[in-house]
Amino acid sequence: MLKQMVLFVATFFLLNSSGCGENSVTGSADVRLIKNIEFTITDKINRGNELYVKGIVKNKNKSTVRPLWYVEGDFYSDNSFTLKLGGDNTSINYSLAKNETTIFELRFSSSKYNESDYPNFAVKNLRAFHEE
Repeated sequence: MLKQMVLFVATFFLLNSSGCGENSVTGSADVRLIKNIEFTITDKINRGNELYVKGIVKNKNKSTVRPLWYVEGDFYSDNSFTLKLGGDNTSINYSLAKNETTIFELRFSSSKYNESDYPNFAVKNLRAFHEE
């Protein structure tokens, strides 16, 4: 019994420390999209070392969006959308009823880029989803 308990605890910590359950990949097809979601970007800031977007997401579905769900988007160098820098997603751990809104934030930084070189960065491909 003690060996089983130790094995269970060790497995639990191993799975949690390796990132299971976290969706760090953007644009994955291995998700269940949430339809009828409206996005509005309210702030777009180049912080020099980070690109930051804040916005509002509205549930236009007939039913409630249940947790855990995610909002994600892709960051581009500008609004020509030809140079994709990367993406980000954020988890939302509460429900969103029909016609309710909530705030989301996305951030991008990478050692490959000098973020201050992209003062006119743009965000596209915003979507909401549940993990499969």
